[in-house]
Amino acid sequence: MKQVVVIGGGHAGIEAAHISARMGMATTLLTMNLDQIGQMSCNPSIGGVGKGHMVRELDALGGAMGRLIDATGIHFRILNESRGVAVRGPRAQADKVKYRSAARRLLERTAHLKLRQGTAAGLVWRDGTRELCGVELLDGSVLPCDAVVVTSGTFLNGRILIGERRLEAGRAGEPASTHLAEQLRSLGLRHRRLKTGTSPRVARASIQFQRLQIQPGDDPPRPFSFFSAGIPQPQVPCHIVHTTPETEAIVRENLSRSSLYGGHIEGVGPRYCPSIEDKFVKFPDKGRHQIFVEPESLETDEIYLAGLSTSLPPEVQTRMVRSLPGFEAAEILRPGYAIEYDSFDPLQLHRDLSVEGLDGIWFAGQINGTTGYEEAAGQGLLAGINAVRWLRQQEPVVLGRDQAYLGVMVDDLVTKGTDEPYRMLTARAEHRLGLACDLADGRLLAVAREVGALDPEDLARVETRVARRERMRAQCDQAWVTQTSPFGPIAVRAGIRLESGLSLSDLFRRQQIGPADADACLALLEGWSEPQPDWIRASERDLMLFELRYAPYRERETRFLEGQRAWDHVRIPSDLRVEHLHGISREVMEKLILHRPETLGQASRIPGVTPVAITLLHLLIHRSRSI
Repeated sequence: MKQVVVIGGGHAGIEAAHISARMGMATTLLTMNLDQIGQMSCNPSIGGVGKGHMVRELDALGGAMGRLIDATGIHFRILNESRGVAVRGPRAQADKVKYRSAARRLLERTAHLKLRQGTAAGLVWRDGTRELCGVELLDGSVLPCDAVVVTSGTFLNGRILIGERRLEAGRAGEPASTHLAEQLRSLGLRHRRLKTGTSPRVARASIQFQRLQIQPGDDPPRPFSFFSAGIPQPQVPCHIVHTTPETEAIVRENLSRSSLYGGHIEGVGPRYCPSIEDKFVKFPDKGRHQIFVEPESLETDEIYLAGLSTSLPPEVQTRMVRSLPGFEAAEILRPGYAIEYDSFDPLQLHRDLSVEGLDGIWFAGQINGTTGYEEAAGQGLLAGINAVRWLRQQEPVVLGRDQAYLGVMVDDLVTKGTDEPYRMLTARAEHRLGLACDLADGRLLAVAREVGALDPEDLARVETRVARRERMRAQCDQAWVTQTSPFGPIAVRAGIRLESGLSLSDLFRRQQIGPADADACLALLEGWSEPQPDWIRASERDLMLFELRYAPYRERETRFLEGQRAWDHVRIPSDLRVEHLHGISREVMEKLILHRPETLGQASRIPGVTPVAITLLHLLIHRSRSI
């Protein structure tokens, strides 16, 4: 029987192991500490703009993260709600204690999946790096397997830095993984050091919350998962505070004592999640910086200060935190720290996230240069799916940039690479009009069927939702609005003249029709008033208005995409010698050799590769097929 081993019990590992087992493959999740499966080392939150889109997408394909956060979330908000359906992003604060427990319980109850505590020391092949046969553990034993998904997080040669102190560790309280890191380096894989960090955790009782700006969650809270019945946990507010001139003075006075500015850190940190030291140095004109005060759990007294990531010495962190209004008597339970670790150039990956030249190996998560739980989970899901499909000799699942944010992320990584921790942003998706997170279930339905990880009942629920949307759209196309029709008074009240009449769909395309007018019209249609929560009905209405009003832009984009897809279907033979490509610059030649694109479409997205070079490459491919 074929076997998959997933190395690492973080968010990438959870998804890889869960989806592999859900697809019926015998799977083992290997982790250093079974009690730390699903640990949230940084801010215990899931989602946000761009990130929330990916959670909805992996949920639509059978992933675990959406269901886990719904079961354990204690504060839910829809971000960008006023800015349009395409860029809305769900976000939730997790109870990190319950999340960890729920993740382990889910895995333990998943058929075909075993959990194993141990440390991976190396990968074992029968012939060089061909014919994978197992994973060697630090105790000398070998886990036999036919495919491995490596989701090592920050553990590969991990090193924690606080002030001038250095500690070899994968995260606070856990050892680094050095043997596997050295083996991967010895295999000739291009690697680099990256950095991330965490903020101080403060005792709840030491904070004067009445002096902070309260940030309530949505009421009612809206689930992440398309398959959740509701949110079971009590909901609590978060708070906001801002840095003061005293905060800035303390940081600036002690910059030389920071690991980052004291010259102790080699790795590159995340551009879009800078440390507080970076904020004051790189944005000197910004008077103050916003800090989110967020509970870590209903079961503990720890409060996370999101936005205050730091590697200053503990005594300086105490002074810095106490300079915030309402924190004058704050007690730090855990100081913030920086951590740097090995990552490997994602240009060495195929589009299915398998590693070039290493038979049976897939990488997912921070090992590929990304940052964030959601980015890791998405890669873990796709790597797990494709490891199983490879073992079954099936074509890999490769999502297009127009299909999913998951597809955008993977294409960015394997086509462009990254020289800093990669974070998903809506701005990275050029086709984001078609990637609204609330439509992920229908958009990825065909892929979900092909993967086969959803229960038949869940698949049927998606099909029912999609059919209902199509039925309501058809009714809107057929319903006619005139002065004497039931819709007429609503249209007139909105200031629309009905000289010759128009369809209800055309009425909805008019910007004068607001949500209340749309609700009044839809209430007249058969089936719209079926029992369901108000927020679901409001979401369905917003989706309908969005699709109708942006249809012309989507149609224009579709025509553009049809031309692009033609290039994406032209595969570049693996033995094609681009050195024979005459008439292009040395720069383009070097980029093609470095990036190793698998299709013409992928080659066209490499920065600096010109349309002329793509045309010449197409001719070379055609000529090679004719020989």
